[in-house]
Amino acid sequence: MEYFRLVLAVLAAIAIIAVLVHGFWSIRKQQAKPLKEKPMSGFYREQAARRDQEGFDSDGIGEVRVRKASPDDKPPKLKSNRVRPENVKFKPLDDEQEPLSMVDTDGAADDFALSAVTERSRKSSKASRQESLLGDEELFEEELQMELGLAADEQSSATAEALDVEELDEQPRMESVTTANKTAEPPVVEPRDVLVLHVVARPGKTLCGAELLPCLLALNFKYGDMQIFHRHEDHAGNGKVLFSLANMVKPGVFDPDNMEQFTTHGVVLFMTLPCASDPVMSFSIMLNSASQLADDLDALLLDGQRNPWQLSTKKEYLERIKVNG
Repeated sequence: MEYFRLVLAVLAAIAIIAVLVHGFWSIRKQQAKPLKEKPMSGFYREQAARRDQEGFDSDGIGEVRVRKASPDDKPPKLKSNRVRPENVKFKPLDDEQEPLSMVDTDGAADDFALSAVTERSRKSSKASRQESLLGDEELFEEELQMELGLAADEQSSATAEALDVEELDEQPRMESVTTANKTAEPPVVEPRDVLVLHVVARPGKTLCGAELLPCLLALNFKYGDMQIFHRHEDHAGNGKVLFSLANMVKPGVFDPDNMEQFTTHGVVLFMTLPCASDPVMSFSIMLNSASQLADDLDALLLDGQRNPWQLSTKKEYLERIKVNG
């Protein structure tokens, strides 16, 4: 045990000595070198040794010399932009601009009186000239106004005559246009027959507006006159009406804003004869639309007498179109 303690004490002493030695060595290393040991000192010595007898090195650069100023030396002259009064030349004043002398008082008084009289005469002559010019300008303006007034009166009279002539020319034109429009409008023909198809809900059921409206829009029906739906020549709702669709229940109209709460027992499709377009084509479109509605709404397709639709009924309708179309 004692031997182990002795070993530990020796190791501790060695470690302490090593730490102290390392500290002194690092401090010594960090100290600045004296001027004698700087590397540039040798460089300057070499440069001084290389100079020739006149004191110039290989590059032709000599030592720095300080020259004392002598009393004979003059400072260098600098150029300046200032103008000396000696070089300035003043122009002599004219006779009118000569100042009054302060010594000769009598002559000055006479000159002052004469100058005052001449100035007054000049001012009066200028005023008279200005008045004459103003009078001439006023006369010229009055003459111009008279001429302009006469010209304006002549122009107004000319424009009035032109307007009267144009009105007289327009009257027969308007009459001709109205007559042409009257002749162009086709005569109104009273309907001689009406073809009717019914789409009726099955017994115990009704047609819902929430289901009916999308079907009508898909078949290119447009809500319009008489608060019912119409099928036009154009799918966008333009052109003449081919046929229409109304509610079977009185008053037979629709309210597009409340179609979700709308219910009915059926709808009716109808077209008049004669019609504006091809009656056979219009009837075929109406029949296809009615059958499509019946399929989409799970409803029944009936004729005008509310009987089931049959081929014989179709032939009857085509015969009515040939007679009245």
